[in-house]
Amino acid sequence: MTSTNSTSAHALVFGASGLAGWGVVEQLLENYPAKGTFSKVTAVVNRPMSIADSFWPSTPDSPTLDLVSEINLAEGSVENFTALLGEKIKDISSVTHVYYFVYKQDNDAEAEIKINCEMLERAVGAVESLCPNFRFIVWPSGTLGYGIYKPGGGPFKPPYKESMGRLPPPDTNYYYVFEDILTERSKGKKWTWCEVRPDAIVGFSPNGSTYSLPAHWATYLSLYRVIEGEGAAVPYPGTEEGYDTKFNDASSEVIAKLAIWASLHPEKAGGGQLFNIADRAEPSTMCERWPALAAFFGLVGVGPLAPEANTLKPGEYALKHQDVLKAKCKKPNDVFGAAFLDGYGYHFTADRQLSLEKIRGVGFLEELDPLESWFKAFRRFREAGMVPG
Repeated sequence: MTSTNSTSAHALVFGASGLAGWGVVEQLLENYPAKGTFSKVTAVVNRPMSIADSFWPSTPDSPTLDLVSEINLAEGSVENFTALLGEKIKDISSVTHVYYFVYKQDNDAEAEIKINCEMLERAVGAVESLCPNFRFIVWPSGTLGYGIYKPGGGPFKPPYKESMGRLPPPDTNYYYVFEDILTERSKGKKWTWCEVRPDAIVGFSPNGSTYSLPAHWATYLSLYRVIEGEGAAVPYPGTEEGYDTKFNDASSEVIAKLAIWASLHPEKAGGGQLFNIADRAEPSTMCERWPALAAFFGLVGVGPLAPEANTLKPGEYALKHQDVLKAKCKKPNDVFGAAFLDGYGYHFTADRQLSLEKIRGVGFLEELDPLESWFKAFRRFREAGMVPG
């Protein structure tokens, strides 16, 4: 039983074309958690996009979908942004739940914090002004908040728990500033919020984000089969340490389900709480995962080669064979600037599994098969013509 009047629930999704935001819209249109929970979904994106190009599901029972393109959160004052949303979004006054799945990357840490916090301030300011029925906002952070990028995995030891708190100074990131902003803004208000925290996200996005590991590897493995042939052995792009570390897969589907569930249960999930999320509580390793991912493309996944082998990383391989890739794809992914993803198997060499005790304790019990989450993403990239078939 939800805590919201389901006949009037209207979801506003910022960053709806991104890896996690796309999944939120998908699950809302699939009527999660039950038919009639939401009557309308407004999906907000920056770049021009049509519903036909979104690949979102559509059934006679789906909530009404309104796709609003060319909404740039990175520009203008709060007042200007409020006026823009009021002009472009139909029935914005009926919005009840907000899913803020927006992120702008910047290599300068201070600049990244500044731009992302300014965008959040614009969004919250506009929603507070225009949406008198607004009750809940959800946003996603990530395991960088546990310091997984630091040597040895940082000061915390896995399984990571929400109660571990923030990294000690001077380490900081925009997650902590978001928490402070929303804590202050929600004081004494009738709305509340929570934060969901996955590790690397497994899912589909119609724009083929360069920060999507599934898109990156789907491009690489499908191209590898074209070039090297069916049954070819493909080494894991990383180190032996990275091949054996423990982690939890988090699909965009399960992230979306938690975000929606939490927003409908403010008495259990509100108050600025943080929740880890993954497809299942049991951790995996790439030693387990890589052979199955490679087999999906008709390849034999094997362990990493020695460093002296000097093999091409996935992005480098795609760049070398970009003519073949472009010829084989209707809508190629931009994989040539993906140095961050190329480093995935080399940088993360310490266990980083998450504890799911907290979300289980408040009643969110959804579990998915992590391998099927990968395969579902791969199939969608194929269907969209974004990787060789």
